[in-house]
Amino acid sequence: MQNELIGAFKQKGVVQDSVHGFIPINEAEYWLLQTAFLRRLHNIKQLGMAFLVFPSARHSRLEHSLGVMHIASYMSSKVIAELRHNPTLCSELLEYCDEKHMNVVVQVARLTGLLHDVGHLAYSHMSESAIEYMAKYDEREGASSLYQELARLSRGTLKVHEAYGLAFIEAIKKLAESSRDMQQLKPYLDVVEGLLNPMGPSSTGSAKELGLKSESLSLIHDMISNEIADADRLDYLQRDAQATGIVYGNIDLDRLIEGLKVSITDNGHVILSLDIKSLQTLEDIFDARYKMYRSVYFHHKIMAISKSVSRFIREIPRAKLTLPMYSDDFRDAISPSSLAKAILDDAYYFDDPELDIIARLAAGGSDELSKRWALSLMERRDLLPVSLVKRSEELVMLAINKLREHGVEPMPAALSQMLNFIGNKVSDLQEGLRKELKEPDIVVDHFEGTVVNTETLRSSSVKMFNWDESSYLRALFDQSSIPVVLLYAYSDNIKDHITLRSKAAELREVARRQIAGVLEEGFRYLRT
Repeated sequence: MQNELIGAFKQKGVVQDSVHGFIPINEAEYWLLQTAFLRRLHNIKQLGMAFLVFPSARHSRLEHSLGVMHIASYMSSKVIAELRHNPTLCSELLEYCDEKHMNVVVQVARLTGLLHDVGHLAYSHMSESAIEYMAKYDEREGASSLYQELARLSRGTLKVHEAYGLAFIEAIKKLAESSRDMQQLKPYLDVVEGLLNPMGPSSTGSAKELGLKSESLSLIHDMISNEIADADRLDYLQRDAQATGIVYGNIDLDRLIEGLKVSITDNGHVILSLDIKSLQTLEDIFDARYKMYRSVYFHHKIMAISKSVSRFIREIPRAKLTLPMYSDDFRDAISPSSLAKAILDDAYYFDDPELDIIARLAAGGSDELSKRWALSLMERRDLLPVSLVKRSEELVMLAINKLREHGVEPMPAALSQMLNFIGNKVSDLQEGLRKELKEPDIVVDHFEGTVVNTETLRSSSVKMFNWDESSYLRALFDQSSIPVVLLYAYSDNIKDHITLRSKAAELREVARRQIAGVLEEGFRYLRT
């Protein structure tokens, strides 16, 4: 990456990265890396507790954030190279087409990449559903500060790490304002805050102060997150593959960015596009995405661990644990504003080591429910939820066979409808298992997700390929749009769960029959 620019500040040094090699760091970024908000990312694992399945997957959110910054820098440098030779295009993005303002684009892209995950909490995505649950189902009458803050910061979407990220950036801005050397960083942070808002980028006074037009903000936003080939995905696919030992993440990043173009649409919008020479690299990216999601992110055991993390965190407020670092109520302590202040004061961080300590305390505590789930995250792997389906392909084959029984071709759309129906009948599956196995305390839970949302891709503002140019991509998208459905059974009682696990083979056989019945019901429902 010889043509990488480093932004609007003087270079300070380099970081040696396991994926990208040398990553240059300028003075502003170096200052940010010394703040507690970035330091805490050293102690938050990128893949949560996935190391229990892939032992080497212990890389941190900080490593990923530096990688995204580096790729965003590389992409924006390619954009700047085009602007230098296209005054018309440059005038659509910048108030003044000079090197100073071009470096501003690079700097904003770099900072957006560096800070895009600053709001992640302990064990990354694994804790998010629990935080959302506690916000929605606060049992204390009239106490909804966690919900109100999340709703306000996320504009009602309740996107957890994005909301915390905005709160943390607000605190970082105050640090910059109080710093004699970094006051000039504040307008950049204002723009980054707008770019990371869940509602999308918006033009601000700070953007105008920096000489950026609204089209340049949209372009930078698309570099970081565009659903197709953005800096975020380009880093985590490679980094996670390397850390887990999976061989699917090899991507020719140089070839991809060499083919990156900027163009103006008929309605005057500036968009990213990709030339035809980079199509095979794009195919490699989606191939890696499909296989990494199937092999790692949606691994049945990893999702079982994620369920345990979520259940444990949900029980913390009612467990009445003595947590000296936190306030009397855990929910209040980890609200975005409270946590931002605590990080500023170096009081607590709600990172992986802290959650490990809380789990240790709960495992030795008197509350049986929090103890049960804490133990599942430590030595007692036998307390993890039991996978009723070890591979989502098993359910796909059941759905295929059911459709063929009725003479229907198992096309992706029909399979998706059938599999989505399973998620709507989890309570029926639970009752069926309880009745047939005579285990009244069985709880059935499920996970459902898709590797690629085809409609989202089609509506993306980034035009990196023509759908008609690659039959391989079309076939891959069809397969990726079929939902991944996983089913789990567990008991909240330790002894009952151990008994349940001892019947795992029988449990799966009964579940298979129950699922076949649900699919038959689903077929009849969908046909009507």
